[in-house]
Amino acid sequence: MLPVLLGCAAIIATLLLANLLSKAGAEPGSLQTDDRGFINTEVRCDAPQTAVAFGRTAQSLVAICVDRDGHYEYRGARLRDDAVLTVVAEPTVPGEFFAQKDGVTYTVTAKELVIKSDEYVRTEPVLQFGAPPLLAVEVPASKAH
Repeated sequence: MLPVLLGCAAIIATLLLANLLSKAGAEPGSLQTDDRGFINTEVRCDAPQTAVAFGRTAQSLVAICVDRDGHYEYRGARLRDDAVLTVVAEPTVPGEFFAQKDGVTYTVTAKELVIKSDEYVRTEPVLQFGAPPLLAVEVPASKAH
């Protein structure tokens, strides 16, 4: 009986380890969202604002909020250190939003988040995107680049 129990324990341990290793390099899952952005994060519009767009990249979360008077706000968070930025935003062309702070610009579309300064340009492909009345959806890897 003991050899059978040890064999089962070894199989279970092997399966658990394989499962953990397979998830180690996986993309993070979808975050829960609603009409105000990402639930339980700093990247969420304050009521009565609503999100007109929100997205997740591998490095960032972003939401574009609008209030009843039509004023837009950019809310972004850098995932590696949870740094949060909230600044005035504006729509530029349909489906694109622009924000600026301290010489750095942030451009948000359903496809990418582009962060520019005098020293660098970083383009982050969007992995999850939402805009009312659409629900948040994962962007297929072939279309995220």
